[in-house]
Amino acid sequence: AHAARPRLKPVEPWVGPERLDEELSAVGFYLSGHPLEDLESQLRRKRVTFVAEAVSRAEQGHEAFQMAGVIRRKQERTSARTGEKFAFVAFSDPTGEFECLFTPDALRRCRDLLEPGASVLVKVRAKAADGEVRFFGDDVSCMDAVLDDTGASLRVHVSARGTDPDSIRARLERAKAEAKGGTVSLVASLDGRREVELRLPGRYRLDGALRGALKAAPGVLMLEDA
Repeated sequence: AHAARPRLKPVEPWVGPERLDEELSAVGFYLSGHPLEDLESQLRRKRVTFVAEAVSRAEQGHEAFQMAGVIRRKQERTSARTGEKFAFVAFSDPTGEFECLFTPDALRRCRDLLEPGASVLVKVRAKAADGEVRFFGDDVSCMDAVLDDTGASLRVHVSARGTDPDSIRARLERAKAEAKGGTVSLVASLDGRREVELRLPGRYRLDGALRGALKAAPGVLMLEDA
């Protein structure tokens, strides 16, 4: 006799950064995207330079950059000469990975924020020599604190027929904000010529987690910053 097929309980799929975290944990790298991809437009407005562009610009003589990344690992070492600790910290952004050296002074300022898995903004000095670019970290900021989305608005374009309101509502519920936060509107096309826009009550954290979750919701066509 054939063994009975086990019945699996229906569950919500992992979405956005949660899915990427599980991919990283399982295979050691991101398979389906990068945690910062959904924040790219916001980061560009903050004049963030991703590593692929930073390397090219450093080779042309530029030295100071505002960069962003998810911290992959941190290695603290002790100077044999002074006995002080310094650190090499590896970051990942949507275009690649880069490593920064934090001197003892910079490490003392930033140690609390330099935790693997954290998403941060990094003030970086670059030095190019002998065909190699080296990065030195000067300061670190928590990304959530810097990307203040107060006054921002996110337009969620949805299918008039294929949208699951309960799925969208559940994703928004997890991103509700109190005083700070942006607004969210649902936009649907009725006949290809007319649009109906409904602004939802309340404020929300318009971060990568919400954006990734909304993009994976049934019936969502695209997201638009307004």
